[in-house]
Amino acid sequence: MIDFLTKHFNFIVYFFELIAFITGVILFKKHKSKATKIFIFFLAYIVFVEFVGCVLTYLKGNALVHFVRQLGLTTRLWYNVFWLFGSIVFILFYYYNLFKIKMFKTIIKYISLIYVLIFTIHVVFNYDAFFNAHHTFYFILDASIIFICVTLFCLELLKSDDLLNLSKSFAVYATFGLFLWWLITTPIIFYETYNTTADWDFANLKRRVFLFANIFMYTCFVLGLIASKPQKNK
Repeated sequence: MIDFLTKHFNFIVYFFELIAFITGVILFKKHKSKATKIFIFFLAYIVFVEFVGCVLTYLKGNALVHFVRQLGLTTRLWYNVFWLFGSIVFILFYYYNLFKIKMFKTIIKYISLIYVLIFTIHVVFNYDAFFNAHHTFYFILDASIIFICVTLFCLELLKSDDLLNLSKSFAVYATFGLFLWWLITTPIIFYETYNTTADWDFANLKRRVFLFANIFMYTCFVLGLIASKPQKNK
């Protein structure tokens, strides 16, 4: 079973991502909160990015892939910009609209500006590293952003009445899923140099860790969309 899951890692993850997106589409009208609707659009973004990834991976004779290679992007590591940057920007936008405390919204606003600035500067001065290697800097930076968002969310939760209805808040499910995903996957990135065909044991271990982390996270999203009680913007 483990070998089967490892071998078909990508398609299993695609399945759970698609289930989360379809659930969001079906229940879109149910959720009145602007923040939750933004999160559903985030799930749509994930499906779109994965679709492009499938084209680049499995349709190598495609005109799009040929065009990308002509630009000199011969590896797929550049594609991580959609995950390392796009996803975090979406998450920051989600929490900005989720928070009700003005100070927390202001903190998220400035963190977003600083994040975009740091990310852009690092890519400009480390162009080759970004497009040809998995630089741990980006994972650490993104994990730090998630930690800040989760901390602010917990602080606001302690000051609100939602603390008495945790099971009915989609934000709780989403935050728990995101936080656990980053908490589990970030440490393994420090050993990225071992992720080669010369060390299949580590490569397979990494796949399994990411697989179960993804399954857990998207399951949290699905359960949250189904079980949470729609809340209007205040």
